Amino acid sequence: MTESRRFTYGAQFTPVKVDLVRLLALADIANQNREKLQNSILSEFFADHGRNPAQRQENSRKMAMNCLLSMKSYGLVSFDDKGKSYRMTPLARKLLELRESPAALYRYFSIHILTNLEGLMLCRVIDSIRSRGERTTLETLGEEFNELGIRIPTNSTYISTMKSWLVKAGAMRSRGYQVNWDVVHDLLGVNRDLIDDLFALPTEQKHFLMSLISLGAVEFTPSNKVARHTRNIYRVRLTTKNLVKDIIEPLELAGLVETRKRTTGRGAKPHDVRLTQKARAEILAPLIENLADVSEMSTAELNRSFEDVIQDLKSKNNHVKGKALELLAVWIIRLLSLKFIAWRLRSYQATGGSEVDLMAASDKIVYNRWQIQCKNQNSVVDLKVIAREVGITFLTRADVVMIITTSKFTQEAIDYANLVSDRSRYYVILLEKDDITRIANDRTQIVDILNRKAERAFARREFAVSNLADDSFFGPVER
Repeated sequence: MTESRRFTYGAQFTPVKVDLVRLLALADIANQNREKLQNSILSEFFADHGRNPAQRQENSRKMAMNCLLSMKSYGLVSFDDKGKSYRMTPLARKLLELRESPAALYRYFSIHILTNLEGLMLCRVIDSIRSRGERTTLETLGEEFNELGIRIPTNSTYISTMKSWLVKAGAMRSRGYQVNWDVVHDLLGVNRDLIDDLFALPTEQKHFLMSLISLGAVEFTPSNKVARHTRNIYRVRLTTKNLVKDIIEPLELAGLVETRKRTTGRGAKPHDVRLTQKARAEILAPLIENLADVSEMSTAELNRSFEDVIQDLKSKNNHVKGKALELLAVWIIRLLSLKFIAWRLRSYQATGGSEVDLMAASDKIVYNRWQIQCKNQNSVVDLKVIAREVGITFLTRADVVMIITTSKFTQEAIDYANLVSDRSRYYVILLEKDDITRIANDRTQIVDILNRKAERAFARREFAVSNLADDSFFGPVER
């Protein structure tokens, strides 16, 4: 697993407890003497905290120390190697220059929090929890960050501290946990015209566009296949008859998609569509950058095509194979519009490029938490692998177990996966070499492949059908 990082430390460091301008002035006056600065903070903000003199002195000392440590975590000061002296950072100096304009000061500080600390991720996590209809509390936020690999102690005030500074700039509302995205986009310098355009798009157009993003459609792709992906992944009704007029043409007019009409062959042909340079730069690129942050992979790696990744799985270099296996796992969750949560095992670090595990989540389709394992091997995958993955769901709390292999599954493994899907609350999805080849040839095929597996699981569960090897049960599959 990747080494987790810590959420920005923030104790006794809120606008209610300290005046930021005065705090920075004290740091300037103390002239790099850490003990002097800590005593000044104590006298100014934390004197007389406790029931008796001895307790007041100790409590005040700890509060002042915590405030100073928070200043370091927020990038306002840095300590020397021995920790006895400090330096004010360029950020702190800039904020001091803005002391006469509180609005500009808090705006500048909030931009730093959003871009250099976990501020933007906090906003996105809040929205993610709210979109699932769950109550947003310090506890649920802490759980979400820990699942993302960002450690935060239970019942700590670190999130509240960060929120309080974002509130000063209007990026978050003071009551509850609500993000003011207009202010956030303004602070980050996001193209507001594009944001407004996307906000104004009808639901069908927005999700058709998101399908193009999920598919990484930088090359022309048949519009009917994109529409099928939209229907299945986002559960949005699209009318094929009016696809061009109601969806494609408005998106083309907005400068977000390019089209190419097919003219060869008999009969009406669907339009081919792809993302424009504008959509790639202003929608796809930021999403890739965010995925790079949470997955700790580079944007260059994440921009590699699915086909290139499949080729690298055959490399003789274990590091190359390991990276390719990680990228395969990430591509699968991108195609399914899932949210990356965390790595369980990174292949090139632990297994010489033979397997990788990750956790993902979905707010869009029936299942919520996904446990995914990818195995790059020549030998067949047996029942023990399936049983082990199902067995650890009590730890991962997964609803879906997906196992992907570049080889095949034994019949016993397939039978066991079917049995689990039939008799428990879990669904086990097995993707093997032929499935990967079909997806490599046409990324939208992942919809047909998963639909077929889901239909068979549903038929076994609802109709007690024991053998669905004959595809005629559900009619032909588009190849």
